[in-house]
Parts: sequence; structure tokens; C-alpha cells
Amino acid sequence: MKKFIVKTSLSSFVIIFFLIITNYLGDSAQLYSKGYENKIAKILIDGHNVTNINNYDERILQREWINQLGKSPDIVVLGSSRSMMIREKDFENTKLMNNTVSGASIQDLIAIYQLYKTKNLLPKTFVIGLDPWIFNQNNNQRRWLSLHKEYNSFNDKNLQNDKNLQNDKLKQLVSISYFQSSFKSILTKVFKENIDPISTDKIYNQYQTKLFDGSITYSKKYTESSNRETVNMRVLESNIDKMYSLEKFEYISTKLFNEFESLCMEILNNDIELLIWIPPYHPRAYEKLKQEYQIVLELENQILEFAKSRNIDCKGSLNPAKSGLISENFYDEMHLKEDILKFDQLFKTIGISSSSSSAISNPLK
Repeated sequence: MKKFIVKTSLSSFVIIFFLIITNYLGDSAQLYSKGYENKIAKILIDGHNVTNINNYDERILQREWINQLGKSPDIVVLGSSRSMMIREKDFENTKLMNNTVSGASIQDLIAIYQLYKTKNLLPKTFVIGLDPWIFNQNNNQRRWLSLHKEYNSFNDKNLQNDKNLQNDKLKQLVSISYFQSSFKSILTKVFKENIDPISTDKIYNQYQTKLFDGSITYSKKYTESSNRETVNMRVLESNIDKMYSLEKFEYISTKLFNEFESLCMEILNNDIELLIWIPPYHPRAYEKLKQEYQIVLELENQILEFAKSRNIDCKGSLNPAKSGLISENFYDEMHLKEDILKFDQLFKTIGISSSSSSAISNPLK
């Protein structure tokens, strides 16, 4: 019996040790390595696009990128991947930085704002893209913890987020799912496939590309295959029964909405122009929202009322029909195609003229 216990304990130790070593060395999401995001930031600062960057911490990239800036941009875009198609090319003689991050939370918006404030590089204009999950207390978004120091600095608090972040990293060391991706990462390194960021002046590449202004393009294959039939299929296959980060959205969080209001007032009190942008959903996804997430429609009205009370321009809508958008205007259930997202009419309202004259037939209202 004793030998059995010893053998079992030893086998368990070997398995756990192998799991931890693989997750640490493979590190598929760059949780434990340093410098990868800095490589990306340097390419962006040099004015080039960057591709071959599938696994990295988007929040740390924002910090590295902003810290290397030499002067303030004219426009800064905050929000999630649903606002990641807003680009500098549409605006004449205007420096735009798109600092959006996937699955953005209110903590992300505040932290990235604080990065600019700390560096004394506040822009002339902030565009805040708002997604409904931002105000859902149960959105399960924790990626903002990478920027918890900036978030706490804005609120003048010293919370226990360092401990939370470390706990998250420790959990990943023994995660089976992280092991699967990290093992693949090790195989890639062994077979000497290039996993470093690649500088390019091309807009569309084999992999997703982050453009010099922070916006993105999807891979050539994904973009070229995004016809109406394919997009509708993506929507059906997206497990639309569980809308992204909207589960248990039973009420509009007063705490999160108050934090949003505080960010807006901070911006306005610094004499910075502010525009709120509400990205639309795919028509079928919006029907799902209407049927099962009425709280989201109430939220949009609350945002509009707040914006009106503070004289903040608010554009867009969760409802795609308000902008004349149809299925083929989207890549999937949540993301507009870049050719549709023209902001010339949108930005004229805050005194910034656009070089683009090819807005969609129904300008975003």
C-alpha cells in the first residue's frame, strides 16, 4: 500500500511538473515572458503595420505603445474589437490612435485614458465605443487586470488587484486548456516557425494585421470569404444562444455606469472633445437582443439620456437598421466590415473633417 501511494504521488508530481513547465515555457498567450509587446509597439511607433501576432497581451501593448509616443495624437479611440476598424486613413492631416482592446471593460477604458494622462499626452478628442457588456456586473471580463495600476491610479485607490492578477497567472500554470495551446507553441518553436512580430507595409496579410494606427485587418482568407452566405453561417455557428458577455445581465450596474460617467466628466473637464459611439450588431444578433436581452435596449436609452444631459454627441445604435446596415455589412454577429465604418459624417459634428467622401448611403445617426 505504501509503495502504491509513493508511486501514485511520484506520478502525480511528474505530471504536474510537466504541465507547469510546458505552460511556462510554451506560454501561448505571453503571460510570463517579457518584451513581446514591446517588439510590436516599436514597429507601430516606426509607422509600420505588424502581422504574425496571434498571442499577446493587448493591454500591455497599449502601455508599451503609449509610453513610446513622442507627442499627443489628435484622436484616441477607446473601446472593444467592435470599434477596432476605426482608422486614421479616413481623416486628413489627423493623427489617430486606435487603442481598442478585445472584450473591453470600463476598467480598460479608464486605464488607457490614465496612460495618456500620466504621460501628459491627452488628445484633442476621445471617441468611446460602448458595448452593452461594459455595464454588466457579471461580464466575466478580467483581462483589464494587466492595467490595474493605471485603473487604480485614476480612482486614487490601492486595491488588491496585484494579488488577483498573480492568482490568475498561477491558475494558468496548471490549466489543461493552456497546456494544449502552450504545447503547440513549443512545437512551433522547435520546428523553427517564425513566431516573432513581422513588420509590413501591406494592409492584408496571411494573418490578422495590426495597422500602424492600432486598427486591424483580418487575414486575407477570412476577409475574402466574407460574403453574405458565409457571414450568416458564422452568425448561426457563433453559439448565439449565449450572447458575448451578456449572460446574467439582469440589471444595469450603477457602479459601472457611475465609473463611465466619471470618465466622461474627467475628459470634458480637461477641455477635450468627446464622442460616444455605439457599434451595431448583425441584424440576426440584434433580433436576439430584442427578444431575450431587453435590459440592453434600456441601457442604450440610458446612455442616450446621459449624453444629452451632458451635451455629448452620441452616434450609432445597437440596431443596424437605424443605419441601413444589412448582413453583408458584417464579418460576424458583432463586427462591421471596415469599408462600412466610415466616420466622415460622424466626426464633422465635433469639428474634425474627414478626407473620406465615400460614406455609406445611410450615414451613421
